[in-house]
Amino acid sequence: MVRVGFLVFNLAGPGGTSRSAITQANALAARGHDVQMVSVTRSADRPTYDIDPRVRTEFLVDVRDGHRTDPELHRRPSLLVPPRWDPQFSAVCDVALEERLPRLAPDVLVTVTPSLLAAAEQLVDDRVVLVHQEHRSSSDRVAGLEPLLTYGARADVVALLTESAAAWLAEQLGDAAPRLVVLPNPLPQGYVPRSRLDDPVIVTAGRLVGEKQFGHLVRAFARIAPLVPDWRLRIFGDGPQRGQLQALTRKAGLFDRVELPGTTHDLAGEWAKASVAALCSRAEGYPLVLQEAMAAGVPAVSYDCPSGPREIIDHEVNGLLVVPGSEEHLAATLLRVATDDDLRRRLGEGAVATAASWEADGLAQQWEQVFAEAVAARPKGAGRLAARVSAGSTTQGARPDVGGTDGPGDWGHATPAQARRQVLALATSVADDVTDEWFVVPGVAGAAPVVVVPLAARAAYLRALATAAPPAYLGLRDPGDHGWPERRGPVAELAQALLRAMTPRIVLEPWPTSGGSASLLGQGCAVEVQFWAEGLGGDLVAPEPNAYVTRAARGSATAKRRVEGLDLPSLPLMTLPTLAETSVEVDVVYTWVDGGDPSWAERQQQRLADWAGQSGAAASRASSGRARFESRDELRYSLRSLHLFAPWVRRVHIVTDRQVPPWLDAEHPQIHVVDHSEILPADALSTFNSHSIETALHRIPGLAEHFVYFNDDMLLGRPLGPERFFDAAGRFAVFTAQHLVGLGEPGGQPAYITAALRNRWLLQEAFGIAVTRHLVHAPYPQRVSVLAEVAERFADDVEATARAPFRSETDVSMVSSLAPFYGLMTGAAYEAALESTFIDLATTNVGLVLEQALQRRQDAVCIGDHHDYAMEMAKVDRLVADFFERYLPIAGPWER
Repeated sequence: MVRVGFLVFNLAGPGGTSRSAITQANALAARGHDVQMVSVTRSADRPTYDIDPRVRTEFLVDVRDGHRTDPELHRRPSLLVPPRWDPQFSAVCDVALEERLPRLAPDVLVTVTPSLLAAAEQLVDDRVVLVHQEHRSSSDRVAGLEPLLTYGARADVVALLTESAAAWLAEQLGDAAPRLVVLPNPLPQGYVPRSRLDDPVIVTAGRLVGEKQFGHLVRAFARIAPLVPDWRLRIFGDGPQRGQLQALTRKAGLFDRVELPGTTHDLAGEWAKASVAALCSRAEGYPLVLQEAMAAGVPAVSYDCPSGPREIIDHEVNGLLVVPGSEEHLAATLLRVATDDDLRRRLGEGAVATAASWEADGLAQQWEQVFAEAVAARPKGAGRLAARVSAGSTTQGARPDVGGTDGPGDWGHATPAQARRQVLALATSVADDVTDEWFVVPGVAGAAPVVVVPLAARAAYLRALATAAPPAYLGLRDPGDHGWPERRGPVAELAQALLRAMTPRIVLEPWPTSGGSASLLGQGCAVEVQFWAEGLGGDLVAPEPNAYVTRAARGSATAKRRVEGLDLPSLPLMTLPTLAETSVEVDVVYTWVDGGDPSWAERQQQRLADWAGQSGAAASRASSGRARFESRDELRYSLRSLHLFAPWVRRVHIVTDRQVPPWLDAEHPQIHVVDHSEILPADALSTFNSHSIETALHRIPGLAEHFVYFNDDMLLGRPLGPERFFDAAGRFAVFTAQHLVGLGEPGGQPAYITAALRNRWLLQEAFGIAVTRHLVHAPYPQRVSVLAEVAERFADDVEATARAPFRSETDVSMVSSLAPFYGLMTGAAYEAALESTFIDLATTNVGLVLEQALQRRQDAVCIGDHHDYAMEMAKVDRLVADFFERYLPIAGPWER
């Protein structure tokens, strides 16, 4: 025999938690245990639910009308349980609990809400074994979360209703988690009448509040009402949304077919009159409404909401799960059950078989074992904290979430483009194996492509996916829609786990990290699979918006769409580009120099000697210092970033002065090496001024109208589409920065500010508009025609800049400032954003900044060199070389 105490808040109330506790207490008392129930408050003369006479009951605070004592204490907030945890507690509860709980002496005390757990942990004798029963879908509810996470680790055992709730709590508490067990609520004891399933009534029950979403059920019933004229909908319960539901019923013209009879004390009898049980909550724990309906042999139709329905309903065996939140799928499912007598009977038989596992005496036996093991696990005389610390984490019974975020260390050295193709090929080949009605929704503007599969083939798809042979780098993600926590796992394992669910989306994607580091494939390589439910008219209904349609007729004529190099079935509309896409050809232009080349250095020194008399500033470090021309093979890695993250680039033009990197295959068809002499006038050569070179880039032979200008120290950080740089009309993006140009006249400022001030003055004179900000130092989209127009309109300043061999006070920065702002003012460009990280190699924390950049949270990275360093240059060189190889490990096809 075990002495068991139950601590509840209101034993006399009608709540499901109190009812479950009473049922457990009655069953344990019937098995010979000493059972005591302590209720913090008493709101009625007698409990709503019958309590076995062998169970001792005690009420601490009387809140009945006419019996309330010490009203002042009732008005004061509780210090034991703060109002944000549970507003039902007051100071009078504190006083009563502080007086009574230290004197309770059961072997095991069971708490049934997180707030009661907090109170018990603070006041009950340490020698009492504390078992907490969590009755809610904890991961989806805010109220009560704090006390559970604060005090849950101090309990001896925490019991949860579902495996998903146990996995969530295990993840939240980590190594501090106590023993976690999963046990459902018992069914009330006594005779349960069984439905004959011949009365055309759909029944549901619960408090009429927003979380129950009874409006969904009314609207779904309204859709099918004309098709099943004999059927009625009956909603038991009361609450603040009663008036809203009545108005909704009247609006639908169903005042004689949707019933709101209020609460009932004989719900078991009402289930015997029902033929379908419906549940459309936003979230549940382990809904007693489904348990009681199944005990009466009534098949259940329920949203797959967190967290109980999928653990209770075995789809097509004892009920039917519905895509959460989908009123159309709910309507179609209700219609199916209402019009198929054989289906109702088959599901009803399955429901009765399932309900046998909730029999109170059988569950009481399992509780006996839990209590006995908890008592035995507590060292004699040890308090709760000492016992927990010495025991460590013992989360037996809880299944951790499937997988994690880290994949295998070897990702096969696939490029993102290769991975996208492989993943899409896998997703579509599985679809092809299970149905002939699948099609692809192309990804638009960087969105993942979507493989659409009818919901009816969902289980077959998941089973086939579980037996497929995916690449080692690939994982599966459940995106966590409708309140479910997101989770990620190995493809086979998570696909198998999702068979009991009815969530409409899964995502096949590479693991975001590999071997503990951010994966090269961790972004931009996903393929989503959506399971579209069949609506009432037979159409397939999208579970969420996409760029094209919300529904599609089954058997619609398909067309072929090329996606990631694969010709795949799609809808004709989806073969056309949208306004979110760009179809222009795009080139890339680099300006590059190797300052370590002796011939180049000799030309620079000669030019500097010739020019020094005309501009003393030419000899300054800002104009001709070594840092401006230092080469750490940045170009090699910047080109690798194009290969990996922008494979759509047509051609790469490298503008240089009689130099070709030794590692570069200049004959590669995508590479065009352009000498300064091909684009600059003879009297501008030789030049060592990037501003000068920028004035002539639009003259590159064969250059596409649309191009992106890169400095050689700029790297892409993750996959980007051409839409990030140009819109459907061909306008180019301008990435403005928060850094202000400021006040002042050209002269006596850093070269880039001097040029920005001159640019501003020219544009102000031309348009009467002030430029106030710099641009992000990142790749610059451009158009040849706009540069030509700028060169013509501001010819004197552009020509002067072209003929300045070193940075000077008369320069304009044509490509990196003047033309972009000109484009904004003339309508040829639009303002946009790009996540870019500037890494200053001169700082003391450059190693840390480089490590942070390896997390790949940015679209672009710029490696900014300097004239002075905070550490030895050799160390900076090693850090940068290591970063480049880790960040961009795959060689481009143009590397020798």
